[in-house]
Amino acid sequence: MQLNINFMMGMRMTKNAKRFGVGNITGRALACAAFLSTACSEEKEPDPTEEPSTEPQYLIHSAVQTGGTRMNYFTLVDSLDQATQLDYANSLELPGRPRLYAAQGIGVFAIGDGESPTITRYEVKDGRLVAGGSISLQAQGVRAMGAQAVLFISATRAYYKDDAQAQIIVWNPTEMAIVKTLQLPRELVKQGYITSLSQWASRAGEAFFTVGWSTTTYDRVLPGTVLVRIDTATDELTQVPDERCRDILKTARLGDTLYFFSGVINGLGHTAYSSQNGGQQDCILRIAPGQKTFDASYVGSVAPALGDNKVGTVITVTEDGKAWVQVADTTITPSAPGTTYSEWYSKGWSWWSLPLESLSTPARVQGEPGAYSGFAVSAGTSFFISQSASDYSTSTLMEQSSGTPKAGVSFPGFVLDVARIQ
Repeated sequence: MQLNINFMMGMRMTKNAKRFGVGNITGRALACAAFLSTACSEEKEPDPTEEPSTEPQYLIHSAVQTGGTRMNYFTLVDSLDQATQLDYANSLELPGRPRLYAAQGIGVFAIGDGESPTITRYEVKDGRLVAGGSISLQAQGVRAMGAQAVLFISATRAYYKDDAQAQIIVWNPTEMAIVKTLQLPRELVKQGYITSLSQWASRAGEAFFTVGWSTTTYDRVLPGTVLVRIDTATDELTQVPDERCRDILKTARLGDTLYFFSGVINGLGHTAYSSQNGGQQDCILRIAPGQKTFDASYVGSVAPALGDNKVGTVITVTEDGKAWVQVADTTITPSAPGTTYSEWYSKGWSWWSLPLESLSTPARVQGEPGAYSGFAVSAGTSFFISQSASDYSTSTLMEQSSGTPKAGVSFPGFVLDVARIQ
């Protein structure tokens, strides 16, 4: 059985909709790994193509739920694919719903507090996680820390993507100080809909994300998207609309090409609410090297390769150019008109992979169909998903890239995030 992230995501959706209300921006990113292969200094922006100068080190964010109480554990490991059992004896323990913000090569990482809008800097010293300075984002209107909200540009510059206030907060991870805020145009907020921001996508000198809109019941999405670009040298912010795709949430980088993928709600809208234009066939856009907007000559989709009765959404891409896709078998997955998002996620999903360049010859990962899971870890050419006990008492990261699942690191509870920090 794969880890059912949908339970946690569903709770997050309901919570955000209630907190921020209709017409405000609220995040809908899934808990998933965000590896940025970067090497940074104060003067030089990270180059994700550079080889790391040290042995890998990963930070796993997991949690154990007891009744209504959640305890989070942040644990350092040298490998994800070795079959070892973590015991949390040397882990950092934090209550609530904290967020992990990290990037390879920065030298520090940060954790968003689970009970207040605060970011705390951490470093690794003698094999332990040591807290440093903190900053509060309360004065900027932040009420809760968002998942996957931070993009590190260098050791002295980072962006926090604030969905609720439609702003980007620029801050200094070394001095732990807020530099400025960049306001997003208010017209990006559509009254009566939930406005969501995609994952970050970046390369030297620039950062991107997209804006999209779903119904408050998370079963249909509006046509079109808006690409937001930030010049990371000047903080100039520009927006370009694109009507070809919708519900863009996941991103990936291969070389200097940036890819953007439509989300799982788009698939529900296309399958169960096609008469209401609730979605479209899955959609892929890209930004070519040297360009600042989407490639007008390219629109991709995994649907032709998957065939009939299959609805796919790309979750991540490994460094070998392989796209990893969650696929619903609509002979099993509920998809009749009126299907809710929780029903859509409930069963009939399996993992597939195919080359992103050709979008052909898909291969299914071994395993029985189960609930939808947006959690995945890509580390180089390796691809991991989480397999949990039915009561989430234990979980194991399972490496899938060989075609035969292989057990890696195991731990009590369930996984929320994984990042390579070195």
